Amino acid sequence: MNTKKSILICGYYGSYNLGDEAMLAGMLKLLRELQNNLQITVFSRDTQDTTARHSVRAVHYRNSQLKIKHNIALLQNQFFILGGGDLLRDGVDQSIAQGWLRPLQQAIRLRRRTLVLGISVGEIWRKETQDMIPQVLNRVDLLTVRDADSKSKLEKLGVRKSIHIISDLALQILPETISLLNQPVEQPVQIGISIRPLNLRGRYTDTGIYLRYQQEMAAIADLLVEQYEATVHFLPFQALKSGYHSSNDDYVATLELLRYSRYSNHFVVHRSFESLHTLNQLISELDLVIGMRLHSLILAAGLGVPVIAAEYDSKVRGFMEEIGQAQHSIPLEYFERRQILPIIDIILSNPLMVRKDVEAGIQNYRQRLLGIQQTLRQVLA
Repeated sequence: MNTKKSILICGYYGSYNLGDEAMLAGMLKLLRELQNNLQITVFSRDTQDTTARHSVRAVHYRNSQLKIKHNIALLQNQFFILGGGDLLRDGVDQSIAQGWLRPLQQAIRLRRRTLVLGISVGEIWRKETQDMIPQVLNRVDLLTVRDADSKSKLEKLGVRKSIHIISDLALQILPETISLLNQPVEQPVQIGISIRPLNLRGRYTDTGIYLRYQQEMAAIADLLVEQYEATVHFLPFQALKSGYHSSNDDYVATLELLRYSRYSNHFVVHRSFESLHTLNQLISELDLVIGMRLHSLILAAGLGVPVIAAEYDSKVRGFMEEIGQAQHSIPLEYFERRQILPIIDIILSNPLMVRKDVEAGIQNYRQRLLGIQQTLRQVLA
């Protein structure tokens, strides 16, 4: 009799962040391709949303102390997966990493098979975080990160477990090959812009840097209308269909930026996206994406669309380096129109060449996952 293998997945799911939902969709696709007898449960902040989006069982979870139902869920599953996303980092007022490592630590204590898939490592400065990371990660069965910078950080923290680099899981839901011949021609320039609030992330606790970025980005959007007669789309990745996130809402961040624009009535300001398919369809039709949100860059590049990164976190540069586009990753403090407009001009003047360059970078990055698939299959056996 073929008994199903049971897997419990833990990450930032059910919070209406389409980047995280793309990672979960990609992870599920990967797991199901490797094993056809899986029973999957996901820790989620909105179990109904997670079940509806991904057709999996969901257990309500908050990033706090483990409760009885969480332990029951751990006991009911043979495998525990933490990932993906930037789960290992310190916040201004707390260790974000500790909250994610605790359920992983508990899974190890309960002798579950444990996997860390597609995470990245941010700024770590708290002693308790520095101590906990190697204590836990050295005991997992498989450890993967999504960029070389994250691997280096873990090694410096004392992680001796083999660390594999894989491509971001969200790429699993995109086609592996991109048809450049089908790109639209002779149509108005279409550009996507992704804005996010910072919420005192890392070195950008100086709100003056973010304010200056907002002003510069608004000016760039205005100049796109003036100089290229472009249609500018503002793309929220974390936003609600109605209502607002309490502290991390891309739609609100976009409205704040538009206060500095002279052409805000010319822009297409999307409120939210019903599905990843709808978002990806729009992105595929764009000529360029200028993004703060990491997954605005990942999904765009994965669809062959040129990208310019507003680099607010090391994970952004980590991805841009992985696809050979580090020259287009600009830290927030240097993100200004006189530096960005020449890059835009080069991209829009040589669209096919730039798209080929992006596609080559993505194809090389995708190879990272191919090398780990057999190992992953063995761990799940």
